[in-house]
Amino acid sequence: MSTQVSQEVVPKTLQARANEIIRRTANYHPSIWGDQFISRLPKDKVQEAIELQEIEKLREQFKRELLASNSSQKLDLIDAIQRLGVAYHFETEIEEALQHIYNNRIDMEDDDLYNTALGFRLLRQHGYNVSCGN
Repeated sequence: MSTQVSQEVVPKTLQARANEIIRRTANYHPSIWGDQFISRLPKDKVQEAIELQEIEKLREQFKRELLASNSSQKLDLIDAIQRLGVAYHFETEIEEALQHIYNNRIDMEDDDLYNTALGFRLLRQHGYNVSCGN
């Protein structure tokens, strides 16, 4: 009986090997960048505190510039902040500035075409009812 069992096992293993999918392996070269983007070293507390202070200084500087500038400079500043993708940090300041510009549209009438178009776009994006004509 042992010969029968061994004969039955041998054909099954050969058949299993024939049905097995053979895949080639790739010999990729290691990246020239290494793993510096995969693993991130934790920052120390002092460095993190310094970065947070710098961020807060930049936020305050933006708020001061937004308050001190005229309407065309405000529009340029708001547009730049939105294009950088950090406008969510300054939602209230941007809304206040646009409300001021909307209420005092007389300032925008004397500006050039660029500032008029920029003001129109920004006010429309923020939900203000600005007509395209006079």
